[in-house]
Amino acid sequence: MSTSQAPVLYTISLAALFLAGCTENAEEGRVQDCYVESGGERMFFGSPECLSQFETEKFNGYWLVAYETSWFFPTLEDLERGSIEGAYSLNFLDTPSDEVSALLELPREKVFRVSFEGSKSEIPGIYGALAALRGGVVVKHNFTIEEEIRDVPAID
Repeated sequence: MSTSQAPVLYTISLAALFLAGCTENAEEGRVQDCYVESGGERMFFGSPECLSQFETEKFNGYWLVAYETSWFFPTLEDLERGSIEGAYSLNFLDTPSDEVSALLELPREKVFRVSFEGSKSEIPGIYGALAALRGGVVVKHNFTIEEEIRDVPAID
């Protein structure tokens, strides 16, 4: 991503994420506080545990994956724009299969058509390593790689 096109990135200390991130109520067994303070703003922290609170739905779309990158594009048009503006951070609630885990370590980008059951958030917040994506999705069940997509544009 070029710096001239990069959305405003929020600087959040690691300590803030651990102290103010998702806290769990042991009695109810669910995440209650998934917000952090940054620059005077209250922002949603899109961890897999926090994302899992949202309604489960069926997703079909495109997964762009490479080392430290895991983005979901709902449509091929979103992907073909060549911009992260249409991307969601894609995370797994549980440890993915060995096959999927190996893809997360790829040295170069690949794109797959995928389907899964999961949750999505578009609340302004912190999603993925860039913290500047449109939102986040978390895979809960039935992650299926349909096919590898060739000839995809570079993402800025």
